[in-house]
Amino acid sequence: MDIIQHHDTKQASQREQTHTPEQLKTATHLLALGTVSGLLLHWLVWARIGGSLGMLLWTVFSCGAVLWLNRHQNKTWRVELLIWTTVIICAAWLSVLRDADPVMLLMYLVMLLSLGIVFYRARGDLLGSATLPLMFNTALHLPARIILSIFPALDMFIKSSWKGGSQISAVFRGLMLSIPLLFVFVLLFASADAVFSQQLDRVGSFMSDLTPTAPLINLVLIIIATGVLSCGLIQHAQSTDLTAIHESQQLWPGLRVQLGKTETAIVMGSLALLFVTFVILQASYLFGGRELIEVRSGLTLADYARRGFFELLTVAALTMGVLITLASVQCHQGLFRQLGGVLIACVMIMLVSSVYRLNLYVEQFGLTMARLVALSIMLWLSISLLWFAATVLRGNTRGFLAGLVISSMACCLLLAAINPAARVAQVNIEHARNSGSQLDIDYLNRLGADVVPVVIASGVNCFVTETRFSHWAATSTSSYTSSDWREWNAARAAAREAVIAKIELCHP
Repeated sequence: MDIIQHHDTKQASQREQTHTPEQLKTATHLLALGTVSGLLLHWLVWARIGGSLGMLLWTVFSCGAVLWLNRHQNKTWRVELLIWTTVIICAAWLSVLRDADPVMLLMYLVMLLSLGIVFYRARGDLLGSATLPLMFNTALHLPARIILSIFPALDMFIKSSWKGGSQISAVFRGLMLSIPLLFVFVLLFASADAVFSQQLDRVGSFMSDLTPTAPLINLVLIIIATGVLSCGLIQHAQSTDLTAIHESQQLWPGLRVQLGKTETAIVMGSLALLFVTFVILQASYLFGGRELIEVRSGLTLADYARRGFFELLTVAALTMGVLITLASVQCHQGLFRQLGGVLIACVMIMLVSSVYRLNLYVEQFGLTMARLVALSIMLWLSISLLWFAATVLRGNTRGFLAGLVISSMACCLLLAAINPAARVAQVNIEHARNSGSQLDIDYLNRLGADVVPVVIASGVNCFVTETRFSHWAATSTSSYTSSDWREWNAARAAAREAVIAKIELCHP
């Protein structure tokens, strides 16, 4: 018995000593920076308006922390981290410059995609060799990494800092496993029995009086912030060779779905025939002028401009999905490449038709934010289809998926940079002047602060300013004009200044 106990003690001791001093040091720094980042997240960002200065400052600190944690890694990895953290900071900066909700969402998407790419690269995989399973795997593991990564670092820190740390870590792990189970069963019991539910409400009320909310929020945000920082750490348990090249030329290596020559011909041929027929019908009056459109289509120019834009955009997106799906399976490559080229050519003509329809719509009705965002999606689809033709259709899948993701981020950043809401306001103001129609002030006001200086500069009268935009001048009645510096936003500040100047001009 003594021999067995001695053997177990020796094995436990060996398990405790598996971590190197460098790993322990990294874990300690990660916990420290994660704690500071979580506290800053609560102070600067929590319960505040999106697209604020606080978000930018937290982003800059977090990106700097990731770069500092990797200061001893090889130069290639540090340069790559610098590139992606710069992209993240640029997206956060653009969210401070703009106020339109679609732009905010797209900038957060760019930040999330950049974080996902950093996590993907930290696992030892090359962007150029990305496959669909690897990207799906990364998307599934990223949330788990953010939520759970603090616990291994904390376990390592406890074991190295206190005598008997293994027992403390075991207790901690047991609590982490039991709490979710207890939570689920308590909810079920409360739902099943009224008496148990009443007692649970009493316990919850008593605990809420004893436990303030802020520390719990801080704890959750520290866990999340630590997880975000850990996404930039190279995972030594995985492949860390950042220069290895995967030889697979399939978007989904190992997928056993096969399509023979007949199946490929039927699927691709039927689509190609349908697309070519549609394009021929479109081409007969696409560039024939307004009179020919009304004669051939049987629609007025206004009706023609209203319909078809979003439908053709959907066709382009579905075509991209079909091509990626067929490229992932084993099909007849000769037919796939030939007919795939036909589909891409047809879709590019359709996208030209969509742009033409959009131009007609703008001439008839003005521009909307939805159509401008759709135009940026169309740009991304065009780039993606051409990139697909240059890579996959030529038998080389390396770099296609990476180009797909990077081009989407570039289109989002470009859209934010041109200030889309202000562009919509400028186009609609010019359209109202040229056509003599009434400017839809209410619609422009719903687009956010970006449009306010443009509308006021257009010569809008005092009544419209005071009835539609006066809330931008109030510091206490509007959440969008808060005096808290952490909620400062360039677009909202410019809107407030423009409205105040106009009101002062109206009432000297």
